[in-house]
Amino acid sequence: MPETFDTQLTKLIAAELFFLLAMHAARDLFEKSYFALGIAEKAAVDQTVQLHVWANYTGLTPDILKAPRAPQPAGFQTHPAGPPSPGPIPPSADDPKS
Repeated sequence: MPETFDTQLTKLIAAELFFLLAMHAARDLFEKSYFALGIAEKAAVDQTVQLHVWANYTGLTPDILKAPRAPQPAGFQTHPAGPPSPGPIPPSADDPKS
């Protein structure tokens, strides 16, 4: 499925909101800027933000979207073999070329 401009714009907005949420979570949890945090503190902030986003997503989406889906095959699709072809058509007696 090719991505349209609307899909890419939605992804950009979601990424910006995710980043903004991480900035606020860093201030709330550690009273520091996200960029001033250490590795363990950034991991805690990232995990908190991801769990918050996941909880909102599962709370807002219908049950059908929450259920795991069967993986879809990627690449070229193969079709099941049909009946064998009858082969070349023999020339008829009415054909002037024969």
